[in-house]
Amino acid sequence: MIPEFCSNRVFYSAKLPEACPIAYRSITKILDKYGVPHEALKATKDIWVRDFMPIQEYLGFLLRYNYMPDYLRTEAKYRDLISDPVKVCEANGIKACPNISGIRMDGGNVVHGGMKVIMTSKVFEENPKMTVNRLSRLLEDHFSAELIILPWDTNEIYGHADGIVRFVDDDTVIMTNYQQFDPKMAARFRNILKAHFKVVRELNYDVEHLSENSWAYINWLQTDKVLIIPSFGIPEDEQAQQQIKRWMPQYRDCIEMADASDLVREGGCLNCATWTIDSRRLQSLP
Repeated sequence: MIPEFCSNRVFYSAKLPEACPIAYRSITKILDKYGVPHEALKATKDIWVRDFMPIQEYLGFLLRYNYMPDYLRTEAKYRDLISDPVKVCEANGIKACPNISGIRMDGGNVVHGGMKVIMTSKVFEENPKMTVNRLSRLLEDHFSAELIILPWDTNEIYGHADGIVRFVDDDTVIMTNYQQFDPKMAARFRNILKAHFKVVRELNYDVEHLSENSWAYINWLQTDKVLIIPSFGIPEDEQAQQQIKRWMPQYRDCIEMADASDLVREGGCLNCATWTIDSRRLQSLP
C-alpha cells in the first residue's frame, strides 16, 4: 500500500461546502496555505467519500470494492445516501480497477501504512458467505500487505478502523483515547496491536469533563505536506495537537488544526470526509 504520508492530492464531496461550511472553509484554507491540490467530487450522494472511493495500492492502481453498508441499506430512508463508486469515478474522470474480488467493505475501515493494513472484524460480518480464512487471504492479496484485524466494537455501528488507530510508520501506531471510554475494549485493541508493532501510543486527555468528540482527533487528514487535525473549541484541542506533534516528528512544523465542529456532528471527521491519493503514481488522473 502507498503510505498515507505520501498523499499529495485531496478530494471531497461536492456536497461538503453546503453540508459543513465551517469544516470546508477551514480545511481548504489550510490546503491552499501548503499548496496541496484539492477538488470536489461530482455525483456523490453524501459527504463521506472515504467510504466509497477506491483505495490506492503500492503500484498506483485504484482498487474498487463493493460499497453497500448495512447501516444504510437496511432502512429505505437511508438507501438514497449510498453513492455508486463506479458512477462517481466516471463522473470525475477517475479510472479504477474492476472490482474482481466482490468484497463488501467501507474505505473508512481500511487504515494502511506501507506493508500493513488494519481493519475491524466488521468486514467479516459484511461478507458472511466467505470464511474468515478465505476473506483474510483475499484481503491480503488485494492489498499486498499484512492484514491486522481488531475486534468490532458493536456500540459503534460503522465499524471503521479510522476512528481507532493511525500509522506513524510501519512499526508505530497511535490509538485514539479508547481507554477513557471503554478500558476493556482498549486493552483488546492494545494487545493485538502490540503483537504487530514495536510502539503503540495512546492519546489521553487531562480534562475535568471529557468531550464525546475527543475520539475524533485520530481521524485526521494526512498529506505529504501537512497533517490536519480536527478542532472543536474544547480543552482537548491543544492537548491533542501537542501529543500528535511529539509522536509524529516528521510533521512537527506542519501540523495544523481545522475547525470540524459542524463535521463531527454528522458522525465522522476529517479522514471520513476526504479521499487522498498520490497522483504522482497514478497515470489515469487528469
